[in-house]
Amino acid sequence: MSKEKEASINLKSLIFQTILSIVIVLVIVFGLAFFFRKELLGFSEHFVRIFGYWGLFVGMIFSDSLPAFVPPDAFLMLAITGEMDPLKTILSMSFGSILGGSLAYLVGLYLIPKFHLGRQMVLHYEDKLLPYIRKYGFGAVVLSALTPIPYSWMAYTVGTFKMRYSLFLLGSLFRFVRVTIYFYAMYLGWITGG
Repeated sequence: MSKEKEASINLKSLIFQTILSIVIVLVIVFGLAFFFRKELLGFSEHFVRIFGYWGLFVGMIFSDSLPAFVPPDAFLMLAITGEMDPLKTILSMSFGSILGGSLAYLVGLYLIPKFHLGRQMVLHYEDKLLPYIRKYGFGAVVLSALTPIPYSWMAYTVGTFKMRYSLFLLGSLFRFVRVTIYFYAMYLGWITGG
């Protein structure tokens, strides 16, 4: 099999996984809106009143700098059920995500190489992420910003492999696209489920 065909197969699979994840998110939000609307409205009202857009921003920093902290979609759900402004939500979450990814990049660049445990963690994910970096280079960051490829792990990995920060940042700007698409998919699920 040629490298081009192999790359296109992986890319097709990734596009399919992305579309499938968007549909799954939409269905889950529809179900939550249908069965747990009142509870979610009460919880998100408290979140919005206490934390607001700064809560979304800081939550996304943690979400995209610490693997397995809280999935970014949980913050989107709070914003939607809390009836937060779409543009402010998308901007605060996207900037928080990019800042969180930048922190992960710096950890990968400066800290991980100095610690055995850090190197072991990157090696664990390297097998999954390195093929994307080899095939797509800077495009691997774009793919992780848009698709189910873990963005924070990609940030650690490209930091460890010393990708130029300007390239990483440019690829990370696609987080705006991801947050926007998922916001409106979840919003559609929320309004149709209620």
